[in-house]
Amino acid sequence: MSRAIVTGVLLLTAAVSQDAVAQRRTPGQSPATGSEVSIMARLGSKSYTASVRGSCKHESSASIYDLPAAVWMVEAEGTEGSQVRRLNLTLWRPKNGSADQISLSLDAGSSSTRIDLNPRNKPVGSATIQLQPEGSGGKFELEGKNANGTPLSLTISCPRFEGIEAAGG
Repeated sequence: MSRAIVTGVLLLTAAVSQDAVAQRRTPGQSPATGSEVSIMARLGSKSYTASVRGSCKHESSASIYDLPAAVWMVEAEGTEGSQVRRLNLTLWRPKNGSADQISLSLDAGSSSTRIDLNPRNKPVGSATIQLQPEGSGGKFELEGKNANGTPLSLTISCPRFEGIEAAGG
């Protein structure tokens, strides 16, 4: 698969993921692939824990805005009664060492929250993220605040990262 195709697909994905509404699926629609994604979230004073079906993807040779970067995407959806209903995370880590670009949408309990850190747009909230590789997967640890200043602490464990495949490729 050519780098240009992967780059184009990833840029399109990043543009779409900036809008939290675009990140949401129709109720009942599951992520395309399925493995158990473990999620622990603390939003303000409330805590949520879930192990839900989801997909974790990674591409080490991507680019965003013509900047070489690695990208990780996590998409997960809980079942009826799950503490975590939906989670979408996109992390771009530029290879030149500039700041991570993070897009997060989380629906947990009766709360929805969003963080969007992209240098081309006004930031929505704030966050730092750590990624610890674990076998063929990894664990994300995010600390931040949403646009209202509500603190968020989030841990996402992915059992494995799948590759990102270009549409039609």
